[in-house]
Amino acid sequence: MSKEDPLDMALPDEDGSGDDYDRDEDFDGDYKGAEGLELKGPEELAMDFDVFGRYVQSSQTENGKPVFLGPKTEGARPSIAFTLGGDDKPTWWICDASGGECFYAECDADRPPRTGWRNYSDAEVELVLEGGWVDGETKKDSRSDRSRSPRREKCPW
Repeated sequence: MSKEDPLDMALPDEDGSGDDYDRDEDFDGDYKGAEGLELKGPEELAMDFDVFGRYVQSSQTENGKPVFLGPKTEGARPSIAFTLGGDDKPTWWICDASGGECFYAECDADRPPRTGWRNYSDAEVELVLEGGWVDGETKKDSRSDRSRSPRREKCPW
């Protein structure tokens, strides 16, 4: 009697999330278990770009900073990664599952910025990365010089 290899066994039906979370997953670690980021944006952008959803830090790095992988689409994952462009500007990129560059934010923080994302027309788009980070606002964000502490009101008595 030969025992069937566990990687060749049928997978249990998951929660219907659309991500084939199988035993020989291309993601190092537990994609569903790690703390993650959620990329959100307007419906119009979601119809044009298949990059929205949950991103989790992988074991990969690019240019000394972590790579974040998103929900599996057609056998591959979108990603958020850091690069130094030809003009030596530090830039975070959101790429679709085929590696196409969709959005960028000029920022040299250790994590991708929460806001300040742009498209190729250099217009800022309404993207937000929620969860996980308090740092990482873009250099062009005018709020970066404000205190993150709560405002203290004068004692009323």
